[in-house]
Amino acid sequence: MTEMYFQLVINQRRTCDEKNKTVKSVPKTQLSAVKDLLKERGYDLNGYKAE
Repeated sequence: MTEMYFQLVINQRRTCDEKNKTVKSVPKTQLSAVKDLLKERGYDLNGYKAE
């Protein structure tokens, strides 16, 4: 499930950013795991490549 939500975030279908109200959030049960995966793979909380 974590990988699925990760893919949704990097395709801007979901977000881990609680301030972003334009897209649905990742469920709280998966939120921390998806945040860790995004950070590990070099993405921000909205699924954009971090510099």
